[in-house]
Amino acid sequence: MRVGIVEDQPLLQDVLAEGLRSRGVVVAFLARDAGQVAALLDRDPPDALLLDVRLPPDYTDEGLQIAQATRARHPEIGLLVLSSFGELDLAERLLTLQDPPRAVGYLLKERVGNLDELVGALGRVADGDVVIDPNLINGLMTRRRAASPLDSLSPHERRILAMVAEGRSNLGIAEQMACQVGTVEKHLSAITSKLGLSAIDQPQRRGMNVRVLAALAFLRGMDHRVGR
Repeated sequence: MRVGIVEDQPLLQDVLAEGLRSRGVVVAFLARDAGQVAALLDRDPPDALLLDVRLPPDYTDEGLQIAQATRARHPEIGLLVLSSFGELDLAERLLTLQDPPRAVGYLLKERVGNLDELVGALGRVADGDVVIDPNLINGLMTRRRAASPLDSLSPHERRILAMVAEGRSNLGIAEQMACQVGTVEKHLSAITSKLGLSAIDQPQRRGMNVRVLAALAFLRGMDHRVGR
């Protein structure tokens, strides 16, 4: 797997590059800002792009702007955004770069310390999957929420949906829940029905990642403003 790294802090850039190389990942290029990235991507597109969400010149959402431009110009490249904070609005913007969402991920920077997890996330977005930081999901689950369709879900269904939002497969959920994959599939069918998403056996589901739509519904249903 070939990965491009966009990070403005030289020390973290070096840590990321050396860490990925130690796990057999080819670092295609290193960049600090949008101006450098565009030319490098056009010259030799990598399989995935690892981006800090806040970059020069303003340190606001430059990483997401680069992700948006990259998705428009190179839709085949996986996009994994790193952030120091679990900001729901930024995660949602990333997930809505295209409909349905694909090949995107949002992780907290603390994941850099777990190289295997970071490499796994890069591989998943390169393969077209959606990855959301588990800590972001856990934080959202513990905050107060406004009324939403999620209120119709049982605690058990909300737990399963949270794992879907993390990007876990049906098998991964089944292993976590100590149940059969068929049981997970039945729960997911009930969840998507309650959320008003296409049922598994409906023709309009073809070409649509209902799991990702369910994850997005989960994020949108969580109140990220404390006390709302």
